[in-house]
Amino acid sequence: MILRTLVLLCSVLVVNVGWAQERTITVVGDKWCPFNCSDDPGDRGLLVERAAAALADANIGMRYLELPWSRAIAEVRAGEIDAIVGAGPEETPDFHFPARPLAIARHSFFTLPSSDWQYTGLESLAQVRLGVIQDYSYGTLFNDYIQPHKNDEQRIVVLRGNDVLPRLIEMLRLGRIDAFVAEERVLAYHFSSKSMPNPLRNAGLASEENLYIAFSPALGDGVTLASLLSQQLPQLSITSQYD
Repeated sequence: MILRTLVLLCSVLVVNVGWAQERTITVVGDKWCPFNCSDDPGDRGLLVERAAAALADANIGMRYLELPWSRAIAEVRAGEIDAIVGAGPEETPDFHFPARPLAIARHSFFTLPSSDWQYTGLESLAQVRLGVIQDYSYGTLFNDYIQPHKNDEQRIVVLRGNDVLPRLIEMLRLGRIDAFVAEERVLAYHFSSKSMPNPLRNAGLASEENLYIAFSPALGDGVTLASLLSQQLPQLSITSQYD
C-alpha cells in the first residue's frame, strides 16, 4: 500500500514538473468564426483565445488546428489530438468537459426574406427542407430531429467538410433548401466580413448551447486537463471584440 502511494505521488510530481516546464497541447476545431477561426496565431477566434489564456496561467501552451468538424471529432476521440474546441456534451458525450463553458451559442433557423415560415416546435419542421452540417448537435436539435430524419432527404440535407456555411447560404438562395440552422453570431460575422448586413430572416430560436473545450477520452490526462481548465476559467477576464 505504501509502495503504491509512493508510485502515485511520483507520477503526480512528474506531471507537475512537466507542466512547470510548459506542456503544449493540440486543440482542433472547424472554421466557425467568431468562435473558432483559423490556425493563424493572430486570428484563432474567441473560444480558442479564452481557452489558451486560461491554460497559459497553468503554464500549458496551446496549438490550434483547423479541420472539418466530423474529422476533428474522430481524431480527438481516437487520441490523435488532445482536445476539440466549440463542442457540447450532446455532440461528444464521451469526452472530458470542464465544469464551466467558454461561451453560449444561440442556434436559430434562417430563411429567405420572402418566406413566412416560423419555427414553433419540432412539428413545424415538417413544413421545410432543412440544411444542416454533419455531426453538429445544434443543442438538442440533433437528437430530437436531425438524427431521426437523417435519411429523409425531403426533410434534411446534410453537408460535410469545412467552411460549410457559405454553401448553405447558396443552397437557400437557389431554393434547394427552405431553411438552415446557424449560430446567430457566426452568421452575422460571415456577412459582416463581407461588409454587408445579414439579408436573411431569423425564423426562430432552435436552442441555446454551452460551448466548451473538450478533452480526448483516449488520453490519460483528459480528466486532469478538464479539471485544471475548470479551476482557471473563473480567474479569466478577457475583453473581446466578439462579446
